[in-house]
Amino acid sequence: MALTLPNVPYLNSGIPGLLTPHAVQIHVTKHHQGYITAANNLLKGSPFAGKSVEEIIKAADGPIFNNVAQHFNHSFYWECLTEQKKGISEAVESVLTKTFGSIKDFKDQFLQKASTVFGSGWVYLSKDPSGGLVIKQYANALNPIKEGGIPLLTVDAWEHNWYIDYENRKAEFFERFFDHVNWSFVELKFKAAGLI
Repeated sequence: MALTLPNVPYLNSGIPGLLTPHAVQIHVTKHHQGYITAANNLLKGSPFAGKSVEEIIKAADGPIFNNVAQHFNHSFYWECLTEQKKGISEAVESVLTKTFGSIKDFKDQFLQKASTVFGSGWVYLSKDPSGGLVIKQYANALNPIKEGGIPLLTVDAWEHNWYIDYENRKAEFFERFFDHVNWSFVELKFKAAGLI
């Protein structure tokens, strides 16, 4: 089955206070769609044709891995964002506090990782193969799935994500990010990972 763009509910409205409609539209319809188009072309006739995105990420490398992983990374990222500010659930807050000390400490560590990505990449909160929670930088298209982890929350640290609206003020974008996290989606991921 061919990869397709997911529904991005804020495609035309942007995320007020975080990303303008123009920035979201360029990111989704040019960058994300570009990865999808390249991945679909590369997958035709390859040993990975017909496999799930997760199977491809675990087994592939080179251009197939890069484009399929970027499709996953972007699709997951769009789910992690919301137009409406939503509070974090007590269950998720409890797990994060237990691991990181407090929600403030969790956010500080996540933002520190995000603002110090050198070049292009992603920052993920994930459940690692040993069952613990980790915040980790991933270069380029890498993500926790490649290492056997379970993604829970991500932010796109590629320049194309924030440069249209923030120019060289990268830290400002990351500081605003947590005001727009879709904690309902994150909670579903925590449940699916057996964390709550």
